[in-house]
Parts: sequence; C-alpha cells; structure tokens
Amino acid sequence: MDQKQIDQLDKLAQRLDNCGLAEYVRLSQNTPKILLLNFFSGVMRGLGFTVGTAIVLAIVYKIVSQLIAMNIPYLTEWLKELIVMLKTAQ
Repeated sequence: MDQKQIDQLDKLAQRLDNCGLAEYVRLSQNTPKILLLNFFSGVMRGLGFTVGTAIVLAIVYKIVSQLIAMNIPYLTEWLKELIVMLKTAQ
C-alpha cells in the first residue's frame, strides 16, 4: 500500500468518525432505547399535528366570522349555508 492510499483511508476513517456511525451502531443495538425514542417522537408528532390543526381552524373560523359580519351579499349567504350544513353533519 502506498502513501496515497493510506492517506485516502485515513480521510475515509475521519469522515466515518465525523458522521457519527459509531453512535448509530450503538443505538441500533439498544432496542429499548429505540422503542422509547420512537414512542416519544410519535407522541410529539401527534401533539404537533393536533396543535397545528387547532391553530389553523381557529384562524379560518376568525376569517369566516369576519366575512359574515361584513355582510357581503352572496358570500354571506353561502357561508351561512355552509355553517348550517356543517352543524347538521355532526
């Protein structure tokens, strides 16, 4: 093996060390920790989805209620019908 190949192998080893491959291998061998991490990440995703949906729906509700208050002829009638349909669908 010449010096160039040794230098290339050293660079490769350094890059593998920098990317955290050893930590990933240690984590992949620890099944309970993987399960716990996946559980908490799923809970956080669900919580984020719920909070995000609530915020978006609150904004939409505020916009629609202001549009109804403006009493625009066709738009107000259509929004009132939409609200009635949504209430009866529950």
